[in-house]
Amino acid sequence: MFVNEIRMNVLNNNPYRLLGVYANSPTKERLANYNRMKAFLKVGKPVSFPLDLPQYLQPNNRTDALVADADAKLALPKEQMFYAQFWFVKTTPLDEVAFNHLIAGEIDKAEEIWQKKECASSLQNRIVCALMRNDYAQTVSCAETLYGNMQYVGQLVSTVIGTGGGVDVTNLPFAFLDALCEETDVKKILPNITNSTWKKYIGEKAVKPLIDKIQEAVDVAKKSRGKGSLARLNAGKILVKDTKNTLSQLKNFLSISDLQYQMIADKLGLEILQCGIDYYNESDDADAAHKAMKLQKYALKIVVGQMAKDRCKENVDILQEIIDNLPPSDVFAEDKAIHEELRKYCLLPNKICHAITLLNNTKSHLQAIKRKLGATDDYYLKISTRIVGNALSNVIAEVNEAQSMFGVDKGDSNAALAAILGMSHVKSVLEEAWKATRIMDGFDMEAGFKSKRYNENCSILKGICDQLGVSTSIDTPRTSTPRTSQNEPTSTARPYPTTTNSTFENRQQSSTSSISSGDGCVLGLVLSGLGLVIGGAIGGVGGAVVGALFGFGIWGKISD
Repeated sequence: MFVNEIRMNVLNNNPYRLLGVYANSPTKERLANYNRMKAFLKVGKPVSFPLDLPQYLQPNNRTDALVADADAKLALPKEQMFYAQFWFVKTTPLDEVAFNHLIAGEIDKAEEIWQKKECASSLQNRIVCALMRNDYAQTVSCAETLYGNMQYVGQLVSTVIGTGGGVDVTNLPFAFLDALCEETDVKKILPNITNSTWKKYIGEKAVKPLIDKIQEAVDVAKKSRGKGSLARLNAGKILVKDTKNTLSQLKNFLSISDLQYQMIADKLGLEILQCGIDYYNESDDADAAHKAMKLQKYALKIVVGQMAKDRCKENVDILQEIIDNLPPSDVFAEDKAIHEELRKYCLLPNKICHAITLLNNTKSHLQAIKRKLGATDDYYLKISTRIVGNALSNVIAEVNEAQSMFGVDKGDSNAALAAILGMSHVKSVLEEAWKATRIMDGFDMEAGFKSKRYNENCSILKGICDQLGVSTSIDTPRTSTPRTSQNEPTSTARPYPTTTNSTFENRQQSSTSSISSGDGCVLGLVLSGLGLVIGGAIGGVGGAVVGALFGFGIWGKISD
């Protein structure tokens, strides 16, 4: 039976095999075979030996160079002992019988014979047979028995190199394990080991290459920093893909409480997290948040340390909140345009003219959203209400500021003139405020906001306009129907809190309380205006000012 799965170089190209001898064959036999091969190879003739075992091992094509190299490798006792650990020895009559079966292709019978009596040679030969069969459980079992008995180890060493070879017998099992792990998948070896010292030794040897591989992958991902959102996204995906199996293998050797595992797992997770953060922050993709979330959730899953977990959890929560508030994908472009208008709006003073600009600039986008999603869609009502809320906050702010000019001191010699000028400014502001209100009336709003905030403030504004003679009889545009939404509007760029609305109401109440008998404010204006006209006719500009002051004085007396 030819075992073509054998890949162990230490078996296929073992110097003892190339020279056609046992590991404990006399030096003169080895030399004789060497000279014979040289002679055959010189004339181009093939040469073979019984221990080539082509039924079990891959054929070897001997050349002058290979033969010379094999002989050189066995020059020192240390090398002789190392290669002997992976080749056959023949020391007992039982070995002779077993090898006859092995060479004849009867490996099962050979192993049965070696199993009859446990000794150094039988255990060594069973190890080699098990390796030829890829039977790692049998290999490890026999090796633990052989190297766990120092008497057996001593017998094997003396059989191969005699006494005084200077070989450290205590190091032999680790040399065997090193070679085994170097040429074989460690995962196939480790589960079969019962010796705790061996298990720890192989674990440490297996861990370093895995950690190094993960570190190299992290370093590659870091090089994508600053190269754009797509580069960071791809770097994160590749990092996950290239390290997933490696990290799983590492977990087989180390517990998650092990410091080595924690350090490399946290380092890996935080770089994957950063890839997601960088991609999202720099990307304009409609689904950027969802793509970034895949990376960030995976990062949270693999990190171990508390600080790393906290950082990942914080970013996952932030991104989840963003995802929860994302617009439907069909209106991503409109949503982006609206938020850009809100961003610019936040940088401007609290003036009604900017509110009107905001309303006009977002109206077409809101209409497009309404067409796509419908007038009752929660998202549409929320974003439309947000626009109105921001605009309304400017209306409230500027009207309240203008009303403050009524607070003049009657004892001031310039009080009358200040009142006239202030009245003119207030009326101008109210006209702009009412204009903005009529525009906002055309926007759909959430029912709760419209009834509790918008309508109340509109009513207050209309009352002030009526008191001061500002016309509100403009043709009424289409009034939107308040829609019911399950959610309150999200926080706006310019909040419209209850306190702002209260100020609006308080100022209106203050002005009405000062004219309890009726149209006192209007009477004052009439008297001042009459005085201004008469004074102007008599004395020009100076007379007009005096006349106005005189009329305002009469009003003051009446009002007192």
